[in-house]
Amino acid sequence: MGPVALRSGQEEAGGSTEPASGRVVALPSLRIMIDTTAEAGIGRSTRAVVVGAGSIGARHRRVLADLGLRVRVVSRRSGFGDHGAVGEAVTSFDPGYVVIATETENHARALADLAASGFTGRVLVEKPILPEPGPVPVDGFEWIGIGYNLRFHPGVAALRSAIGMDRVLSAHARVGQYLPEWRPERDYRDTVTAGPAGGVLLELSHELDLLNWLVGPTDVLFGAAVHTGTLEIERDDLAVGVFCLPGGGLASFELNCIDRTPHRSLTMTTTKRTVGLDLLTGQLQVDGEVVYECSVARDESFAAMHRAALKGGQDVCSVAEAMTIVSQVQELRSGHVRVDAQ
Repeated sequence: MGPVALRSGQEEAGGSTEPASGRVVALPSLRIMIDTTAEAGIGRSTRAVVVGAGSIGARHRRVLADLGLRVRVVSRRSGFGDHGAVGEAVTSFDPGYVVIATETENHARALADLAASGFTGRVLVEKPILPEPGPVPVDGFEWIGIGYNLRFHPGVAALRSAIGMDRVLSAHARVGQYLPEWRPERDYRDTVTAGPAGGVLLELSHELDLLNWLVGPTDVLFGAAVHTGTLEIERDDLAVGVFCLPGGGLASFELNCIDRTPHRSLTMTTTKRTVGLDLLTGQLQVDGEVVYECSVARDESFAAMHRAALKGGQDVCSVAEAMTIVSQVQELRSGHVRVDAQ
C-alpha cells in the first residue's frame, strides 16, 4: 500500500504518532457530527492470521496485536512467519479472522487456499482486491471486506458529515508523492508498486474508492494513465480522469508518484457549500473556514477498519465495490472515452 507522507512518523495520509484528537468549529449553518474519541474494544477476544509478511502484512500484524488479538503470520519465506501455509495456520491455530496481505496478483490464490482449508470466519483482503477483473473465491466465509482504510480517516468522516445529503455538483481528488520517498529504507524498484501489478491506479486507488463511496456510484467518462519515463517502474506513474456523478455532476482525480511535495486532498462542491479536506494535515474547510482539525496516529485508520470488520463490517469496502474499482482502473488504462463524451 502506498504511503503518502514525508514527515517523520507519518504514513498513509499523514498524521502524528499521538492518538487522534479533533477540534470542531461550529458554523451557524453547519455542524460537523463526528466522534474522534477512541472506540471501545472489539467486543470479543479472537485469534487472527495475517497471510503475507511484507511491509503491509507486518503493519496489519502490529495493529491487530495492539487491538488485543493473538496473531500469527503465514509466509512462504523461511523465518518470516509462524506458518508456511494457510491450511497449516487454520488447522493448528483455529483463527476467527484472516487478513490477506500478499502481493495483489496472489490474492485470489490465497483466498482459494483459505476456503479449501475449511475456514469459515471473517476475512479482510488488502486493497486492491485483484490486479484486473476476474473471479474472486468468496463462498463459505462468514464475511469478507476489502482494506480501503481511508474510509476510516477521521477527516473523511468529517467531510462525509459536512456534505450530508446535499447533491454534489463537483468533486476532485488528488494524491501525489515521489515514489523513491514512499519507503526510504527500500529501493523503490524492488517494491510491488514498481512491478506489473503496481502503478498508481492500483496503488493509490483509495481516491477512486472514496469518490465512489462518498459521491457515487461513478461512471468513467474519460481518462488516461501514462508512464512518464522518470521512474524505473513497469506501470503508470501518472493518471487523471473524469467520472460522471449521479444527478449530473462531475468528479475528477489525479493520482501520481512523481510529486516532489506530498499532497492528498478531496474537494467537493454541493448545492449549498464547498468542502475541502487536506488528508495530510487533517484540516477540513467549508466555504474557506476551518471547521474541523485532527491529528491522526499512523495506524489509526487501520485499527478503526479492523474494529469495524470484526464487529459487523459497517462502512468497510465490499467485494462488489472493490471490483468496480478494478474495472474502472482497466477502463482508465485503456484510455476509455465514453461515446457521448466525444
